[in-house]
Amino acid sequence: MTQTLKKSNNRTQIIDDYYIKYFKKKDKLRPVVLDYLIRNITFIAYNEKIRVITISECTQISKATKVPKLLVQKFISRFLVDLIYIRKFFKENLKIFNYKNQDLKVRVGLHKIHRLAPVFDYKRARENAKRLQIKLNQLCFRPHIMTQVAVVIFITDLLDKQSSRFHNKIIQSNLRSLCNCSAYAFHRTRNKIGLTRNYLKKMIKS
Repeated sequence: MTQTLKKSNNRTQIIDDYYIKYFKKKDKLRPVVLDYLIRNITFIAYNEKIRVITISECTQISKATKVPKLLVQKFISRFLVDLIYIRKFFKENLKIFNYKNQDLKVRVGLHKIHRLAPVFDYKRARENAKRLQIKLNQLCFRPHIMTQVAVVIFITDLLDKQSSRFHNKIIQSNLRSLCNCSAYAFHRTRNKIGLTRNYLKKMIKS
C-alpha cells in the first residue's frame, strides 16, 4: 500500500515538474488537449449520449499533443463530466433561454461554451454573433439560443485561418453536443440563413 502511494506521489511530482518546465501555467495544456479531442475524436455515441474516451484514443491524443497520457485522461474526464452537467442544465432550464434579449443570451452561451472548451476564437465569435442577429432579424427567424451559439461557433471555426485549424475543423456532432443542439435544428438554421454546402465552399476558398 505504501509503495503504491509513493508511486502515485512520484507520478504527481513528475506531472507538476512537466507543467513548471514547459508551460509554467497549467491552463495552457488543457486547451491543447481539448482542441485535438474535439477536432479529431467523436465523443458522442449513436444515441446522442456522451461516451467514454478509450485508452487507445488517449494514447493517440498524448502522442499528437506531446502531453503525458495521465494529464490527457485527467483533462478529458473532467471535461466530459462538466459537459454532462451543462447539457443537463440546458435541458432543465429552457425558460432561461427564451426569446428575450437574444443578443445578450447568445453572448452568455458563447462564454459558457468557451470556458468549457476554449477551442475557438472567442473575440471573433462575439463579432459573428452580432452579424447573425442582424441576419435573423431580417429573416424574422428565431431559433433556440443554443442553436444560434452552435451556428456562431461553426462559422467562426470555418473561417479561422490559423494553420492548425484551417484543415482540421471541429467535428459537427461534437459541436452540437457542446451546445445541446439537435442535428435537425442546427442544419435547418444553417440552411435558413444561407449556409448551404455550395456557399460554404465559396467562403472557405475566399
